[in-house]
Amino acid sequence: MNAKKYIREIIQRSCLPSGERKRLKSDLENEIASRLERGETIEQIIERMGDPDTVAAELYENFTGAAERPFFEYKSEKTLFGLPLVHIIRTNYAVPVPYVRTTGARGINIGGRYGRVRYSYGLPAARGVFAFGPKAKGIIAVGNFSTGFISIGNISAGIFSIGNISAGLLSLGNIALAPLVALGNFAAAALSAANMALGYAAAGNLASGKYAIGNEANGTFTFSVSNLYTQFEAIKAFISELEAPAVVKAFFGLIEKVCEIVIDPISTLPFHIAISCLLLAVILALYIVPNRLLTRKNRV
Repeated sequence: MNAKKYIREIIQRSCLPSGERKRLKSDLENEIASRLERGETIEQIIERMGDPDTVAAELYENFTGAAERPFFEYKSEKTLFGLPLVHIIRTNYAVPVPYVRTTGARGINIGGRYGRVRYSYGLPAARGVFAFGPKAKGIIAVGNFSTGFISIGNISAGIFSIGNISAGLLSLGNIALAPLVALGNFAAAALSAANMALGYAAAGNLASGKYAIGNEANGTFTFSVSNLYTQFEAIKAFISELEAPAVVKAFFGLIEKVCEIVIDPISTLPFHIAISCLLLAVILALYIVPNRLLTRKNRV
């Protein structure tokens, strides 16, 4: 671990107000620089100062007078690619967080005002093969702010990204951005389908692209839809006769299948049930597994 990472870990895990965190960063940088000038190695400095989590816990307790920090944590001992297999951070809402420190007339600290956990105070990020927390980074990351190969969150970024605001190679969200495929309320990608879709090939209520299908379609090769039910056969004919790259044809073929489901949902009822059960199982697993692991650790 280098000095920069060591300092960052302490600051993130300290849960101190932003002003205190800035001062802490400056103090740690000065302390480590001073020791390096005296001939100590970074390994020796870290060994003497202590594990980042231990240092952060002491700083939080000294500042607030409380030993319990505003988060629960589980980190598996097994690792892969240098990351724990599972790392979970969950907010402990029972612990108030200091957000300003007050000083008496004589310059004596008399405590601080407290509020509930807010993301701006930088709860530590969960980092692992599977990461779950307010902020998560991993191969599979689930969190309010998440980044990973598969990323699920309110704001997410990854190869496969799902979120309110999402960005990735394949992106699904209210606002979805991607270089390849994006699906959402507003989507921008090479291949996009959304209420408002922008891309090389676009399908939606408002669609703009070289190839576009929608109620309002703008582009070189377009099909304007006023009534899906009466124009479905015409849409199929447009797609089948379209001279376009294979990937565009495949994308519009998928849109055609979706239209079929909209027109006749009963015919695909078993498929709907299967997908619903799968989604329910994933949601329950994401809720139950982290809680079980955290509960098991607290019992130990």
